[in-house]
Amino acid sequence: MTSRFGSLTGGRLLLLASLCLNVALGAYVGAQWLQPEWALKNAGTPVRLIERVATRLPADDAEILRRNFQARQPELQPLQEAYVVALMKTLRLTGQAELDKPALQAAIKDAREKRIKIGDQVIDTFVDTLAQISTKGRRQLVGGMFR
Repeated sequence: MTSRFGSLTGGRLLLLASLCLNVALGAYVGAQWLQPEWALKNAGTPVRLIERVATRLPADDAEILRRNFQARQPELQPLQEAYVVALMKTLRLTGQAELDKPALQAAIKDAREKRIKIGDQVIDTFVDTLAQISTKGRRQLVGGMFR
């Protein structure tokens, strides 16, 4: 049994669907490939972690977390910018014709130290938040782990 839609047979419909899927996939991969700077600008950004945790909290507690995170933005922004600069340095060193291994190791260590500073700010945000949110919110974060 063959399906017909006008002059399109089932095989032609599958071919058309496959072509559309390949074009969509190619466009997505191309967009990701051509925008490496976007990835670096957001490298180490803790926003996703904050939002992920916020989804596990009651609405009022999630708002406290977001507010505390937002209050730390003046401290986090320069750390984030320094981290991106350090990552760019590692990429430049990696792309050189002659690899300067000691310089690359130093650049990687520098980037790691900057990432750790960002992590410390995020930890402080969570600790401040845990002291302010409800007991119910704290329990929701740990889920059934300790019951």
